[in-house]
Amino acid sequence: MKKFFVFILILAIAGGGIYFYLTQNGHNMESIMNTPDKIDLSVNCSAVESLILTSTVDVTVENSSSRTHKNVTVHVTAYDKKGNIIKQKDNTFTRTLGPNASLSKTITLPAKTVECDCVILDSDPQ
Repeated sequence: MKKFFVFILILAIAGGGIYFYLTQNGHNMESIMNTPDKIDLSVNCSAVESLILTSTVDVTVENSSSRTHKNVTVHVTAYDKKGNIIKQKDNTFTRTLGPNASLSKTITLPAKTVECDCVILDSDPQ
């Protein structure tokens, strides 16, 4: 019986140590106990098309999950020949993005744009 209590005491101390370590590294009880749902959204910026006064780029958001998303917000960054940031803008897809579907939108950028980068900022999963 004494060995059983020692075993329980060792488990309690080890569990407390692990909990203390996780809380010191930015976790809270909710993040320790829950595993967030994986959201499979990706964004792609096609080649920049240079016009006389502006440039355009087609931004495509793909949903590879079984969830529906609304108000997908994409952050687009435009770069010049030297790699300097020319412009940054956020665009929201107001249409509903269904499961295993994609949405495209043409975005206007400054004429000096040579390349761009896109990142998904936010969405409302349903």
